[in-house]
Amino acid sequence: MTTSRQAPAPSAPATDPAGAAQATGPQWAVDSPAAGTGLAARPCGDTLRPAEPPATAHPVALALSGGGFRATLAALGFVRLLADTGLLSRLRYSSSVSGGSVANGCLATAWPELRQENFTARAVDELLVAPVVDRVSSRSLKHALVSSLWRTLGPSTRTDLLAGSLDEWFLRETELERLDPEVRWIVNAANLTTGARFTFERDVYGDYTIGLAPTAGTRLRLSRAVSASAAVPGAFPPVVLEPAPFPCATHPPALLDGGTYDNTGLEAIDSDRYRHTFLCALNAGGLLRPGVYGRVPVVRDLARANSLLYRQSTTLRTRAVVERFERARAAGPDGEPPHGARRGILVQLSTDFPADGAAALRRWRTAFPENPAHDGRHLALVPTVFDRLDPGLCRALVHRGWWLGGAALAAYHPELLPDDVSSLRPPQR
Repeated sequence: MTTSRQAPAPSAPATDPAGAAQATGPQWAVDSPAAGTGLAARPCGDTLRPAEPPATAHPVALALSGGGFRATLAALGFVRLLADTGLLSRLRYSSSVSGGSVANGCLATAWPELRQENFTARAVDELLVAPVVDRVSSRSLKHALVSSLWRTLGPSTRTDLLAGSLDEWFLRETELERLDPEVRWIVNAANLTTGARFTFERDVYGDYTIGLAPTAGTRLRLSRAVSASAAVPGAFPPVVLEPAPFPCATHPPALLDGGTYDNTGLEAIDSDRYRHTFLCALNAGGLLRPGVYGRVPVVRDLARANSLLYRQSTTLRTRAVVERFERARAAGPDGEPPHGARRGILVQLSTDFPADGAAALRRWRTAFPENPAHDGRHLALVPTVFDRLDPGLCRALVHRGWWLGGAALAAYHPELLPDDVSSLRPPQR
């Protein structure tokens, strides 16, 4: 495994085309070149990079979107499917946003115990799925935060309270530098100051415009990363970090929900260098609802515009990944994927597989009939909340993530499923 390299000394101030040093006074976030208003985005140029995970044959990458506890629970079902098919032991990259980051954090925390149990489906049920379902169905995280608001009368913020609750509920005060090095854990947030994706990983944190800083000795917790990744604008204030550790930072990084930048969690693991890594992506984010958004004109139009922007950015990123999948299909299941191609699956909670699809997909449907709804409502329409959920709804979301993962493999990579899929034991519905 490679190790992180130390960052160089901070670079000199950037210059404009005429050679004059740029002003270092106060800036609005939209003045950042990374946000597209400058002449060009300027990478920091530092040499510190994340440590690569140990090599393995046919590595797997996981991408988990935002979407509150809806995304968290569906992601756990998706992980359970990887355990059923033997893919979980080959996991080497796990990237997430917001609600998906809660699942990613739980997976990272439980990873050593899961490995000790050989990554079995039973171990995932007992160590990962059951504890989260029990917690989410018995208490409300939102109410826990509201009842603790008096703590924000001092220096703490609502996002600090969220981090504390995440530690208490799921993450056991785990520090980033203590995460298991077998997987490159990637928790994504959005940096309002630079307009770039901000990454939290086991050994580094930062973004490409301000550079990366080592986590060693910082005691930076996984809960801080997940809370920044899930800090929905309006409900939670930004996580503000000191700029000093980052070699090119001139302003404090201000971090909010990673979904405002990339709600799929794909960017971190989507370059050509990962083309030999099998990608498993689950998008449990929101849907663009047709029709009028409310009755108040300004609020209605802003909500509609925000939904359109979200749909456009997510659709473009999804389309690019699907095009790479299609280029890889020409090489066959075992051939060398050409540059710009990769293998994998990508599903959304609303994905509708054809009833008359491939033979393997028909066998999957026969063994495990599809049930995308709970209590008369499609699971893709479950509200994006961090509130208490009905136990039956929790189990339905877990099952939906599991079913979709299996259906996608059956449709596009049936060689990764057992010959007799009926031998699999689905999660409790």
